[in-house]
Amino acid sequence: MRAQLLDLLGRKLRLLNGEAFLSLARVAIAAGIHSPERARDMVARLGEREEYLTVWIRAAVADGRLKTDNPLFAALQLQALVKAFAFWPQVAMGQAPLSEQEQKQVAESAVDMFLARYA
Repeated sequence: MRAQLLDLLGRKLRLLNGEAFLSLARVAIAAGIHSPERARDMVARLGEREEYLTVWIRAAVADGRLKTDNPLFAALQLQALVKAFAFWPQVAMGQAPLSEQEQKQVAESAVDMFLARYA
């Protein structure tokens, strides 16, 4: 499970590290600040699509490999661990994207914490 989660988080980190993605996120956040109703609508529409990480967690719960009665919460929690290092500092404070070594460290730490709680 650890290897699979590391692969999934690696994909997430590559997406979050892209300058095009970060630029789009900045625009969306700025638009949301000026129009909270529009932001709520965008978030609601995004929430209609279940992300691959949530799908994986649901499958692991169904298979008895993870223990949670709320796979969506667990997925959001895991993503929050990653975004604290590889999204918000870059979007809000203009920090440089994480190096490959930093991405690896963030992913490994997040996965270990997640599995310690839910495995």
